[in-house]
Amino acid sequence: MPKKKIPKATTPTERLKTLRGQSRDELAALLAELAAKHPEVEERLARHALAADPARLAAEFRKRLQSWKRSKRFYWRSAARPFARELETWVDEITLELLPLDAAKAHDLADAFVRSDVKFFEQADDSDGAIGDAMRAGCELWLRSAKAQTNRQAAEWVESVHALVAADEYGARQALLRHADLLFDVPDLRALASRFEADLEEALQVHSEGEGRNYGVYKAAGAVGLIADVLRDPDLSTKATLSYSPSPNPLQKHDFADRYIRYGRPAEALVWLEGDWNYHEADRQRLLAEAYAALGDTERLQSVRRTLFDRTGSPGDFEAWCQNLAPGDHARAAEVARERAQTLDDPISGAQLLLAINDDAGAEALLVARQVAVRGESYVCLVPLAQELESKGRLQGTIVCYRALLLAILARAYSKAYGHAAKYLCTLRRLDTSMVDYGPLDTHETFESAVRTAHARKTSFWTRVGV
Repeated sequence: MPKKKIPKATTPTERLKTLRGQSRDELAALLAELAAKHPEVEERLARHALAADPARLAAEFRKRLQSWKRSKRFYWRSAARPFARELETWVDEITLELLPLDAAKAHDLADAFVRSDVKFFEQADDSDGAIGDAMRAGCELWLRSAKAQTNRQAAEWVESVHALVAADEYGARQALLRHADLLFDVPDLRALASRFEADLEEALQVHSEGEGRNYGVYKAAGAVGLIADVLRDPDLSTKATLSYSPSPNPLQKHDFADRYIRYGRPAEALVWLEGDWNYHEADRQRLLAEAYAALGDTERLQSVRRTLFDRTGSPGDFEAWCQNLAPGDHARAAEVARERAQTLDDPISGAQLLLAINDDAGAEALLVARQVAVRGESYVCLVPLAQELESKGRLQGTIVCYRALLLAILARAYSKAYGHAAKYLCTLRRLDTSMVDYGPLDTHETFESAVRTAHARKTSFWTRVGV
């Protein structure tokens, strides 16, 4: 008799349904098998067994925290991210396993974790920011576990958050403010903002008495700004900045205008967008465009977008300008863009602009004519540009891009990127088999011969391409 075929569960829901159909003994055996093979499963089962005793479960979590704090090991960059994952996993486990059982004990652990930030930052190279991410996750647990407790007044939590942020040395505790609405309602958020406004006034008083402008001014004003974002109240942050900078600089004006636009008050952004911001003028014009778009002022929107494109010549600014043009004006706009592409200092930007108006022949011609000025260090732009040109059959332009990428790596002797350089050379060899006419470009044979002569000693590169 043929064996009955059991249908395979293909989705998480189907697999869960299948598991629910198993007996307790079958599930217990499955868990035992997984625990024997995977230490993390065994640890999870051990903690699950303590669900009826939150105090012991909390003690197990605290042991791990104490072991990290006692450790003398320094985590270099390669090891810092795995260490950060351990920290963040610890936070996640408390959120899932302890918080539903005992919010107060979960909060005690979160508080101890947040206060350990100096230790964690000083024992690791956090260039990638992973330790900071773990600490911010800890701050969110702090807020959630505080919210889950009903035996403490909001005013106590306001003071606790204020104290923690005031003592912050690395900035990760700012997450307590960025996500403060997890714990506080609007009146309590304003009370918290008032505490930092008082700090700002005190710091400004110190400054007025002859001391140099101290870090406390910026720290308190920054805290007010974060709470203002939670409240969606741009007036609050503007007032804080003006208290120490009554004549705001372009960057401060940018923040003011950006907040008014983001929080639905674009008309009030306009007062901060007057004048000329010199090196930041393009930023001012982009914010003006956002404000006019929000106000529905099509005429001024079109004017500022044209001015912005004339300034930058970027494909993004060109496309934004064209959005509000009448269909009959698009051809003239394309001619303006074609002329602008020829005047840009960077031929890569010029080629991108020409591709934006579907002039791939012009883009290729520009790159070929200005091949010496194509900077291979601009790989973020150059790789997709090469791929697009190849997809359109513009092989001369494609070759200019890949040659620039290859030469930039070899010129810097950047051995970590030799794998990429080898890939570029192999691509050039492949393209050579399809080339009928190199035109003004050197043939591949001539190009590679010159590369071999100039970089003959870079043996670790040549071994990658099979000399």
